[in-house]
Amino acid sequence: MTVPTTPAPPRHLIEVTAHGADPTGARDSAPAVQDAIAAAHRAGGPVTLRFAPGTYAFRASSAVRRELYVSNTVGADPRYREKAIGILLEGFDDVEIDGGGALFEYHGRQTSIAVVDCGRAELHDFAVDMVQPTVVEVTVRETGVADAGPYRLLSVPPGTDVRPHGRTVTWVGEADPAGGDPAWTGEGKLDYCQVFDPRANRTWRTDCPLFEHVERITATPDGLRVEYRADAPVPDDQGLVYQLRHTDRDHPGAFVLESEYARFRGVRFGYLHGFGLLAQSGGDLLVQDCVFATREGTGRTTAGFADFVQASGLSGRVVVEDCRFDGAHDDAINVHGLYLRVDRVDGDELELSYPHPETAGFPQFAAGERCEIVRVGDGAVVATDVEVLGVDGPSGRDHAHDLTRMRVRCARPLPDAVAASGPGELAVENITRTPSVTVRRSTFANLPTRGVLVSTRKPVLIEDCVFSGLGMAGVLITCEAGSYWESGPVADCTVRRNRFEDLGGPAVLISPPHFPAAGAAVHRDIRVVGNEVTNCASWPNDNPRPGPDSGNWLVDATSVDHLVVTDNTTTAGALSVRLDHCPDAQVEAGTGSPVDVDRPGTEAP
Repeated sequence: MTVPTTPAPPRHLIEVTAHGADPTGARDSAPAVQDAIAAAHRAGGPVTLRFAPGTYAFRASSAVRRELYVSNTVGADPRYREKAIGILLEGFDDVEIDGGGALFEYHGRQTSIAVVDCGRAELHDFAVDMVQPTVVEVTVRETGVADAGPYRLLSVPPGTDVRPHGRTVTWVGEADPAGGDPAWTGEGKLDYCQVFDPRANRTWRTDCPLFEHVERITATPDGLRVEYRADAPVPDDQGLVYQLRHTDRDHPGAFVLESEYARFRGVRFGYLHGFGLLAQSGGDLLVQDCVFATREGTGRTTAGFADFVQASGLSGRVVVEDCRFDGAHDDAINVHGLYLRVDRVDGDELELSYPHPETAGFPQFAAGERCEIVRVGDGAVVATDVEVLGVDGPSGRDHAHDLTRMRVRCARPLPDAVAASGPGELAVENITRTPSVTVRRSTFANLPTRGVLVSTRKPVLIEDCVFSGLGMAGVLITCEAGSYWESGPVADCTVRRNRFEDLGGPAVLISPPHFPAAGAAVHRDIRVVGNEVTNCASWPNDNPRPGPDSGNWLVDATSVDHLVVTDNTTTAGALSVRLDHCPDAQVEAGTGSPVDVDRPGTEAP
């Protein structure tokens, strides 16, 4: 008997050039692409938006505007409620962007692409860049001492607008022809600085000395000549690249919101303003065969204002495969949930608040989801698998409700330990919104912080990657009620067959800031197997003694049950492992290099 099948609906094809998009980059293509998206909605069913090869300009003055609240950015700051979005895919069941190898160039501060309330979204084969990025890059081309005192010759990438006046400079962002005002401005060293050393291939956070003790600044054909007072220190930083910026994360660079499935494939992210690719409160995020790095010929070294990829409160899968991450201002990948602070308990209701200033304004719970309540001081679980019956809180799309507070009604009476708690003693995590994570065959370089940060209780696999020249650990496993308020504990994690080299910390750092002195640990079932480690310690590394400063620092672990470390190798000497409150850890050489184990103490801090 043949079972009848329902044929798949036809896929509609929308050519954006047929709606007036300009592949030469001479004209603003934002209105034409919006018209093509409207045609895609009218077509109904599965739809592909196709770009012909070329360059497409997107100006912030023509962007779609939406009030949206985004994790880890600007919280409830009313100045940044409204986001400008160059390409907005909203409310599609099945949508595809076929980039055809095109370059999308963005003029002014905006989110490059947003996928909002979609069922399935496939985005592939295009590049994203900003014409005049919001990170200023200054290379020290020459240093020395002249008759009047020390000096530096500084160069900047082509297109940088820098205007010296007196003893400082003004940086001016690109002006939009429609409005005339620059996208941004700033003085001198701006608000944040990190340094890239192209000779050592390393990046670190530091203060900016370029505009201190200045006598005069003059313009040169490719930058600036800065002359210092006679008593100023003689510069010794020739060849370094100072990366300067403001600190407000006013837009996500790309955004996926409350969508069931979003896949980015073969995309080159040359610069992401404000934040990185951020997926929030949805299902699956797949990032495959993508490059997060500056485009050749731009003269730039910074590709990301903050993290490259962040997933906050997803409930499906995060899959990152065959990608390259080079030149961000924070972690390459950060996958986490969120803790909300318990301010008051009223019967079966919890009054909660967003405690971190960078996160607010969007719903964190829904009826039918489940939560876990922990003590902020030590991370101990007070109640788990608590069902949510109802929520009164912000929508994430407007500011009609208090953006930092919500009430959650639970399905059963709360334990006495919850009811008796004081304001701020407890925190709540939504354990329904926690994804599995796979990161494989990817490279991480020139980051001031970590390669991968994970805080999720579903399975995590990090394999066959290369972590090189990072300022901190290669992999950070954490759980941070009370600090960044990113949840939650890790319960099944494998880190295997990776190469860690020239890091500013251990290859793998397992570091909850607070943990119980007795009973169950914060994390469990973590395996670090078959990795290769070289010079993973705080650098410069000049301490020949065994231990975490020896240069082969493999694992620094705190509060883990069932930790296994085996079969890892280094090119010379022994590996170093530090264990704190990991009572049943199995650490052995196996088929790898010898391992020195340090157990600094048994008492909680």
